[in-house]
Amino acid sequence: MSLESWKRGREGEAIATQYLLKKGYRIIAENFISRWGEIDIIARSPDDELIFFEVKSYAENAMVHPLEAVTPAKIIKIEKTVQYFLYKNPGYAENEMRIEILVTDTAKVVDHLTTLK
Repeated sequence: MSLESWKRGREGEAIATQYLLKKGYRIIAENFISRWGEIDIIARSPDDELIFFEVKSYAENAMVHPLEAVTPAKIIKIEKTVQYFLYKNPGYAENEMRIEILVTDTAKVVDHLTTLK
């Protein structure tokens, strides 16, 4: 991953965090890492569901949409990382939960997919 790509990702995550806070979400963790991958943001929704967010950011002049990077293999990695999070934090295991995707550009969240899982 290039430094530019890494910086764009971190900026996108900061934009996504602010978006979620404004919508009443409570951030539990950011950049949770397991051997299978990373969950960008873990938060509680205003109705107290546990949400695991994958954040994808647009690159200027990108030839593909960021959602194309959320492949079935990526979803499996996220699911394994969710299971690891729950193993490390068993107090959350009884919560309603789901995985969502946020797509950002350089200034705002441009898409919020809430029906991934």
